[in-house]
Amino acid sequence: MGKPLEEQIHDLKDKLARAAHERDEYRKLYELASIELERLRRHIFGQKAEHVDPGQMQLAFDAIVQMLAGAAPPDAGAVTTPEGDGAGGSPGGGGKGRRVTPHGRQKLPEHLPVERIELLPPEVRDERATDMVRIGEEVSETLEWRPASFVRLQIVRPKFAKQGEPEAGVVIADVADSPVPRSLAGPGLLAHVLVSKYGDHLPLHRQEKIYERQGVHLARSTLCGWVSSCAEVLGHLVGAMAKDALSAHCIAIDATGVLVQAKDKCRRGHFWVLVADRDHVLFRFTPRHNQDGPKEFLRGYKGYVQADASSVYEELYRTEQVTEVGCWAHCRRRFFEAMSSDRERAMTALGFIHQLFAIDKATKDLAPSRRTEQRRSSTQPVLDAFRARLDKEELLVLPRSPIAGAIGYARNQWTALTRFLEDGRLRLDNNRSELELRREALGRKNWIFVGSDDGAEWNATIVSLIASCALHQLDPWAYLRDVLILLPGWPRDRVLELAPKSWKQTLENTDARQRLAASPWTWAPATLAA
Repeated sequence: MGKPLEEQIHDLKDKLARAAHERDEYRKLYELASIELERLRRHIFGQKAEHVDPGQMQLAFDAIVQMLAGAAPPDAGAVTTPEGDGAGGSPGGGGKGRRVTPHGRQKLPEHLPVERIELLPPEVRDERATDMVRIGEEVSETLEWRPASFVRLQIVRPKFAKQGEPEAGVVIADVADSPVPRSLAGPGLLAHVLVSKYGDHLPLHRQEKIYERQGVHLARSTLCGWVSSCAEVLGHLVGAMAKDALSAHCIAIDATGVLVQAKDKCRRGHFWVLVADRDHVLFRFTPRHNQDGPKEFLRGYKGYVQADASSVYEELYRTEQVTEVGCWAHCRRRFFEAMSSDRERAMTALGFIHQLFAIDKATKDLAPSRRTEQRRSSTQPVLDAFRARLDKEELLVLPRSPIAGAIGYARNQWTALTRFLEDGRLRLDNNRSELELRREALGRKNWIFVGSDDGAEWNATIVSLIASCALHQLDPWAYLRDVLILLPGWPRDRVLELAPKSWKQTLENTDARQRLAASPWTWAPATLAA
C-alpha cells in the first residue's frame, strides 16, 4: 500500500518548500553574478570616473531636501545644488567645478626671452629701393623650442705665488665640493637625470638614447650609479623631513603595489605616501603590505591619521596616540559601484554625500574654529538623516550585494567618517594622498618594475623631494641642483632648512646665498658664452 494521502500531501509541501528555497538561493546567486558581470563590464569597457548625470543627481537632492525640510540652516540650503559645489557636479568630481575652456589664441608667458626676426619685402631688400620709408610694423609671435644641450664646464684653479718670496709657497683655490665625488656629472646634470626619471617618468634606458642623439654617450650603468649616489646624499634630508612630519596635526596615508625584480620572477612590494599637513609629502617602500610599515613610519606620532579602512592601520588606532579619520571619497566610491545593482538606493546615498561636500566647500575659507562650528550646525542634520537611512536600508537589501557592502562600510566606519566634525582642519576625504600616489602609478606604467629593494628606496627618497617641491610650488630641477650643491658642506644639524618646506626662507638667508654664489656650479650661461 502507498502512503496515506495526508502524508503524500505533506511530502509534496516539503518538496515544494525546498524547491522554493533553492529557487530563491539560485535567484540570489544569479543577481550577484549579474552584478559582478556588470561591474567587470564597466571596468573593462565603461567609464571608471565616478560621474553621475546632474539631472539624476537633482532628483536625489530633491528627495534629501524634503527629508531635511526644516532641519538645515539657511546657509546650508544655499548649496543644495548639483552644480558648483564641492563635488564638482558629480559624486566623483574631486572638488572641481565645470571647467571653462578659454577661447582665442593663448597668450605666451611674459618671462620667456624674446628674439626678433624681421622679414623685409622684396621691394625693400632690393639695394636700389631708396624711395621706401618705414611707417610701422606688424608683429606676430610664435612659440619655438630649442633643445637643451650639454656644456663642457671647465673649472680652472689658477696658481699664484708672491713675487720675490718663493718660500711663501703656492696659493690655489680649494677643490669645489661635488655631490658625487670623482664624477663627470655636475649638479645640474644630476638634477636633470633625477627629475627626468622620477618626475617625468623617463626610465634610464630612454635617457641613455636621448643623450646619444645629442652626441654624448652615458651608459645606463653610469646613470644608475649617479642616481644611487644622489639618493644616498639626499636621504639625510628626507630623513629629517620624516622626523619633522611627526609633529603634524594630521597625516594622510595610502599605499600602492609595485613589482620588484627578483632572480626567478618579480615579487610584489609596496610604495606608501604620507602627506603631513601642508609641510611634507613623503614616500616610503616596504617589501610587504602589512601593519609593520605604518607602525614604523609613524612611530612616536601623536595626532590624526586619515586613511582608508584597510586592516593594516588597525594596530595604529589601538593606541590612544593616533586618532582615525575616515575618507568620504572611499565611502562614495562604494555607493557609486553599487549603482549597477541598486541604482535608487545608491543615488540617494550619493546625494547625501554630495551634500556633505557641498556644505564643506561653502565653509572652506573660514577659520578652523569657525569652520568647526559651521560644520556641526550645517552638516549634523545631513549626517543624522543619512545614518537613519542607512540603518533602515540595511535590513532591506540583498546580503553580499554591492549596496549591502556600501551600507556596511558606511555604518562600520561611521565614527571615523564623522571625525571631521571635531576639528575644522580635518578633511572629508583622503584624496590628497591618492593624488600624490598617482606619481608612482604613472611611473609604474613606464618603468614596469623596480630593479631591487634599494632601487625602490632611491625612488621613494627622490620622489619625496619632487612631490614636496610641487606642494610648495618650487621648480624641482632648480631646487635639486641647488640642494645638491649645498648639502656636502651644509651643517648636519641644520639640514631641515634645505627641505622644500623651508626653501624659500633659506634662500633669503645670507649664508645660503653666499655658499651658492661661491660655488662654481652656479655658473651663468651668458658669462660662459662670452
